[in-house]
Order: sequence, then C-alpha cells, then structure tokens
Amino acid sequence: MRSVVADFDGTYRRMNQQTKIDIRHSTCPHDCPSACALDVEVIDGSTVGRVRGSKLQSYTAGVVCAKVARYAERIHHAERLVHPLRRTGPKGSGQFARISWDEALDEIADRFNAAEREFGAESVWPYYYAGTMGLVMRDGINRLAHVKKYSRFYSTICANVARVGFAIGTGKIAGVDPREMGPAPTAPLPAASCMSCSAKATPTGRIWNAIPIALASSRRTLRPARRNGLLPFAACR
Repeated sequence: MRSVVADFDGTYRRMNQQTKIDIRHSTCPHDCPSACALDVEVIDGSTVGRVRGSKLQSYTAGVVCAKVARYAERIHHAERLVHPLRRTGPKGSGQFARISWDEALDEIADRFNAAEREFGAESVWPYYYAGTMGLVMRDGINRLAHVKKYSRFYSTICANVARVGFAIGTGKIAGVDPREMGPAPTAPLPAASCMSCSAKATPTGRIWNAIPIALASSRRTLRPARRNGLLPFAACR
C-alpha cells in the first residue's frame, strides 16, 4: 500500500511542477534588412517556445512578423529533416534511407570530383544565396569554390536589377527605418507582404499599394489587429 501511495504522490508532484521557461535574447537570422531583436522562450533548457519581438529595442518594439513568430513549429516539426537521406526509389516515390554525415559528404565529394575529371572544374556550379543562415554558413563554400576553380555567379539571379536601382535611389542597400515611416502621411509599399514579413514597415495611416496585379493603385488604411499576443496589421479599404 505504501508503494502505491508513494507512486501516486510522485506522479502528482511531477504533474503539478511548473515548467521552467527562460527568456533569452537573440536576433532574427532571416535574410531580411530588419534584423529584428528577439525574445525567445526556452523551455526546460532545450525546447524553443514563443518567439516575440524585443520590447527593449525601439525598432522591434515588441512586434515580430508572423513567419518568425511560428519559428518553434518549424524547429520542432515531426517531419523536419535533421539527418542526411539517400534516395532509394524513383523520384517522387518518397523512398529514402538514412545515411551518416560522413557517407553523405563522401558521396557528394566523389560526384564533384567525377564531374571535374570528365567535364572540367567549371562544370560544378555552387548555386546558393541567403536565407535562414549566417555569413559563415552562406559564404563558407566560397573557399572550396576558389580552391577548385568552380563556376561562380554574382550572388543572386533574382534581385540584381533591383539592388542597383535601390543603391542609385537611396545611396546604399538598406531597409527603410519604420521609425521614420511612422510620421509620414503617405507611404508607398511596392509589392510588399507586410503580414508575413517586414511587419514593422507597416505604419498606421494611408498606404499606397503599388502591387501591379489586381491591387494596382489601391489606397488602403491599415489598422493594428492584435492576435495571440502578436500585432499584425489588418488592411481595410
């Protein structure tokens, strides 16, 4: 009887223990000019919880975009790829087998070397750009490309024209500080998706939306709509 009572008491205590949640400070790693300051919940020292914009930074002001607010769903998703896989069936079949990191790196290196022997070093083209990564993760591959004399390219193939135009118009490649946009009576947002990203580039007031498809020259007023502790903006005509 004592054993049963002790087991029950131990289970009861564990069920009613408060989860330890620490708030740690970080910076958003996305390829975005905002570089938002973040407050990240760390549960029991190992699990990411809620991600919020830091209230201590006037630029972030406690707000973060919907994409980053759901970071934990991607980090801890059951189908997140965390190990190398080798395809064992035809493309589209979904048939893969787990392999070690050493096996994966060796196989890729062998394929690079085989292509170089048969077609020359320029047949290997390390095509990449930015995303959820830092400079070391993104640009570290340049050391290999330089040594092996692989083909190169000028960063991205999608934004170079816009990049040049931005630099000519503003003098540098940088995002617009929303603290300067706030007092403006009118702000153009060309093809911007401020609900999913650049949440702080959405001032209250009159907005000219320059998206050429369906929304051409539409005038909208943005009102803040609080949802689940976040502050996205609801667009209303």
